[in-house]
Amino acid sequence: MKINAKAAQNYPALKELVDLYSSRKENTVFWEDKVHGELEVVDALPNKLIWEFQVEEKHCNQLGNIHGGCVATIIDICSSFAILTYEGKGGWSLVGVSTDLAVSYMSGIAAGQTCRLECDVQRVGKSLANIYTKVYNEDGKLCYSGSHTKYNIDSRL
Repeated sequence: MKINAKAAQNYPALKELVDLYSSRKENTVFWEDKVHGELEVVDALPNKLIWEFQVEEKHCNQLGNIHGGCVATIIDICSSFAILTYEGKGGWSLVGVSTDLAVSYMSGIAAGQTCRLECDVQRVGKSLANIYTKVYNEDGKLCYSGSHTKYNIDSRL
């Protein structure tokens, strides 16, 4: 997993999380470790995080397009990280846990392409956050979208 210098400078907590994921590269233990090597933060703005994901054959189904489960996984990861770009009142220290993830599949993206994920933080409250993600192919066509609800697990002390 990578992050560009500008995003790392503007969002130090985001950089720390990217560094944590990257440090696990040699010891793949968790589900998300199967995809994080091909993810890169390309821009971070207030309440918005933009990623690129290099689709490889290992991410694809028998039709040669990114597998639906893989799409759900990258939307889960990318939208979770987006919480750290929230600049409103009462931001979270951690990215929380998922309570709901809905994905719409509109068109496939083939191995060899780089897709772009745009994660918009819609709301961050004391307990719940909502993030909406759009996934585009290299031609800018919207191929997938996802709505993600997260529960805050920050310490209440």
